[in-house]
Amino acid sequence: MRVLFGWEFGAGLGHLTRFRPIGDRLVAAGAEVVLALQDVDLAGPFLDPATARPRPGYRLLQAPRWQIPRDPAIRKIPTHSFADVLRLVGYGHRSGLAHRLTAWEGVLDTARPDVVVADFSPTLRLAARGRTPCVVIGNGYTIPPAGRPMPPIRPWQDTLEAFSVDHEAELLEAANAALRARGSAPIGHLADALHGEATFVFSLPLVDPYARYRTAPTLAPFNMPRGIRPMTWDDRRPDGVFLYLPGSHTHVRTALQALAEAGAAGEAYVAGLPPAAARDFAGAGLVMHAEPQDFAAVMPAARLVIHHGGLSTAVAALMAATPQLILPWNLEHLVTARAVEATGAAAVAPADRIDVKRIAGAIRALLQDRSRAVRAAAAASTVNLGDPEAGVAAVVEEVRRLAG
Repeated sequence: MRVLFGWEFGAGLGHLTRFRPIGDRLVAAGAEVVLALQDVDLAGPFLDPATARPRPGYRLLQAPRWQIPRDPAIRKIPTHSFADVLRLVGYGHRSGLAHRLTAWEGVLDTARPDVVVADFSPTLRLAARGRTPCVVIGNGYTIPPAGRPMPPIRPWQDTLEAFSVDHEAELLEAANAALRARGSAPIGHLADALHGEATFVFSLPLVDPYARYRTAPTLAPFNMPRGIRPMTWDDRRPDGVFLYLPGSHTHVRTALQALAEAGAAGEAYVAGLPPAAARDFAGAGLVMHAEPQDFAAVMPAARLVIHHGGLSTAVAALMAATPQLILPWNLEHLVTARAVEATGAAAVAPADRIDVKRIAGAIRALLQDRSRAVRAAAAASTVNLGDPEAGVAAVVEEVRRLAG
């Protein structure tokens, strides 16, 4: 059995941490796994560290890539539905979509898989329709309900703006034009491109933006940090903060400067921060780590976690019963941040009010806020990640069934 794993859109490691346990289970059962990744620089977990060659059972291909705009101004463009998000990354560009559909068909011709496993890969899904069975996996954000117009991403929004409805129609027509040109049947709704013959949504209802629209239950995420146990407030470091931000976050330096101004201490990891910059911010009780840290070790010992609203980070801080200060930088992070804020466990910094003075003041206040800590402890008791093996086993079983 040969299985193609495809990853088209999205940043970060979440997509690959979903692939890894499923792929390893399939390889152990004798399957060959072909990885088609939009960013092969993140393929390290699947490679031999000494040779950079794929581990036994794996092959690596470069997936078709999109030229995602890097202009910071793009973050100011309103996105209320997932159609808005896809349009923002170029999905409404007809020739661009058609070319990448052809490229994904080439990947399928090269790999000749029995089954496709797609994570945030709508074009791969379209290329596989009627050709190769497809299993779609992902978090709640990237898989809006199928068979209907896309609902608002913001759970606090009941109806969509007219431009969001227009964008969905525009993108649906672009996708169907490419399908018709190939003699393929059109899709009825844009969301259908984000679903396969089988679809597995791994999310907690608390942070699933489409929870009220789903008709099928979600599965507990299996790629979340585990083994996190809260500590009592008095056993934590009084001025202890753990900061975790991507290096590309707009407000990295603001947050680090605010930590210094607040007189807080603790630990920080900023992914991709140049070593010289890390040395500049280290000191005065703040340890700047060069490698990702074990959430189970650093979060329960801190009295505050500062982060960007990544799903795994937010859930880990909830499990640690540690109050959070969240600096969201895109819509997905904002949705997660607002959901955690509703539990009382977090404060969210509005994007237009992030400066050193305000963030330093928020850090000082949160480090002394016992009532927030009590609410964080109550929220921790509600987090249930279930059996991590159950989700992996469900996907593997479906892949094997579709492969016959």
